[in-house]
Amino acid sequence: MPKLTFSSDVKWSGEGVRSVAEINDKQVIIDEPPALGGTDQGPNPVELILAALGGCINVLVSLFAKQHGVELKGSKVHVEGDLDPDGFMEKADVRPGFLEIRYHIDIDSPSDPEKVQALIEHVERVCPVKDTLKGVPTIAVTGQKTK
Repeated sequence: MPKLTFSSDVKWSGEGVRSVAEINDKQVIIDEPPALGGTDQGPNPVELILAALGGCINVLVSLFAKQHGVELKGSKVHVEGDLDPDGFMEKADVRPGFLEIRYHIDIDSPSDPEKVQALIEHVERVCPVKDTLKGVPTIAVTGQKTK
């Protein structure tokens, strides 16, 4: 299969810190809570990262369940991460990103627990978002434009 390229155009709304992402003809509002200068009209960028991880895990659970002989009745992923705002505000010498991300997968299935565990291990091994969060070899700025 050839390499797939995904993209998103994110534009500042002109109001506060809110942006709008255009993804495959769909819009996602990105904002911050009032304490960080926003109006709380949408998830903030780091919440979207957590949602992307949970969403990716759920996609893969549902995609690979049959392959593992798992009858899937439901799947839920709880994801949380610890972030110290002093890092991105440069108030302290701490990392600006997540210090730790944790998740818990709940799979509702009458199938053999060993098969469910094998499914979970498979999903954890191949999850593109989890792999990305472990470290992208290169994040490059391809251009900057100023007026």
